[in-house]
Amino acid sequence: MEEAADAIGVKLRSFLHLVRDLIEVLPSTTEADWEDVDQLSYERPTVVLVSGFAATRRSLSVMRKRLRKDGFNVLILCLDWTNLSDGVRGLYRMAEKLSTIVTQLRKQRGMQRNQIHLVAHSAGGLVARYYIQMLGGWHYCDSLVTLATPHQGTWLAALGLFTHLLLKFRCLFQLLPISPFIKHLNAAPLPEDFRLVSIFSKGDLMCPARATQLPPVLRSRVPSIELEELGHSDFLWSKESYEVLRGYLGVPAVSPTARQEISENVD
Repeated sequence: MEEAADAIGVKLRSFLHLVRDLIEVLPSTTEADWEDVDQLSYERPTVVLVSGFAATRRSLSVMRKRLRKDGFNVLILCLDWTNLSDGVRGLYRMAEKLSTIVTQLRKQRGMQRNQIHLVAHSAGGLVARYYIQMLGGWHYCDSLVTLATPHQGTWLAALGLFTHLLLKFRCLFQLLPISPFIKHLNAAPLPEDFRLVSIFSKGDLMCPARATQLPPVLRSRVPSIELEELGHSDFLWSKESYEVLRGYLGVPAVSPTARQEISENVD
């Protein structure tokens, strides 16, 4: 009896997570970039946070604040709701934007040898993978961590065609398992020395575990970490998710004085 009640409780929590995640997909006013590239400190490693469709100012702020407190520069690239051209070209356009951001970073004084890590949530993980695997991004970045990314594509994207997301038709189609975008990406190789990590949860109904499976070309050499009972947007503010992410990024060595200065300047 207790096992049945527990099972019902798990399903109810998953359903509530799904409802909340669907609400999160509503358009937001998140800024495309939180900081100017030329204002970053070359003394600290940089994280470029690539968000997916479920990006809101609140959810992105949590991870940004945690990363900055741990001594990272943080830039954010999100799928832009206001730019129609992004919707027309889809995820290819976002990968090009990511390439532009990283190239600008590498051109800054002192950033040529600095570490640049990509942290990508949901569809952002596909954008980051395309940049790394198809646009040569592995030359310029040190690692990529994907959070709740549908590496195999997801049929749930088709539901967006019956909502306001229809304006992003190209993006939605590219997220389907049958799309050329997914097929070409999953057939592309990854350099042996590039570090890629995938983090997922079976409690994520927006991006089911079967959708997060890495393609065969990557499965044998890329760590895939499962977290329990996390909803899709939980990956952006869950302490459990952040601690796992933090472990793979490694916390930079920052002096006590510099760390105090970072904490005082984090908004």
